[in-house]
Amino acid sequence: MLRITFIAGYAILLLGLIAVVALKVIALGQNASWGESPLVDYSRSLDAFLFDPAHRTAIYASILGFIVIWIALLRLIAKKSPAWEKTWVKTLMVGCSIMMAFFFILGTVGLIAHHATGIVQEVAAKIGGLMSTPVIMEMSFFFIGLILLCCYNIYRRKADGDDFVEMEIKDE
Repeated sequence: MLRITFIAGYAILLLGLIAVVALKVIALGQNASWGESPLVDYSRSLDAFLFDPAHRTAIYASILGFIVIWIALLRLIAKKSPAWEKTWVKTLMVGCSIMMAFFFILGTVGLIAHHATGIVQEVAAKIGGLMSTPVIMEMSFFFIGLILLCCYNIYRRKADGDDFVEMEIKDE
């Protein structure tokens, strides 16, 4: 149950992020294949509602409330869960934290590209484009994971000692 709760909450957060980005892109309506359509009009009205400064506090409060309820529910379920499931979820949390940190950095770069001007805007747009390129993004996740795995292995060896086995051979 702990795994399902964690994955469901994380999926809702990630799908919400993807939906907001998709809504923002559609609301721009600059893609020639969409043109001006009811979808673009509807997206613009949702975009105006979501990003209106009058609604900002309520939206941030609802997102923060969801996160608080999700974490409280995870803590409640974790008290009743077996140790193996807690370990599994801890490992999953590390991986998801790395991905969320990456998307947070990507979102920050996108905000800089949207609100800055001049050379800063161009550099941020170029960095955001490179970070979100599919091949580069997956390779960076792979190398981040490989580096973290090697760092964990070094830490584990220092904490536990070497894995060498000594055999006693008796001379006759």
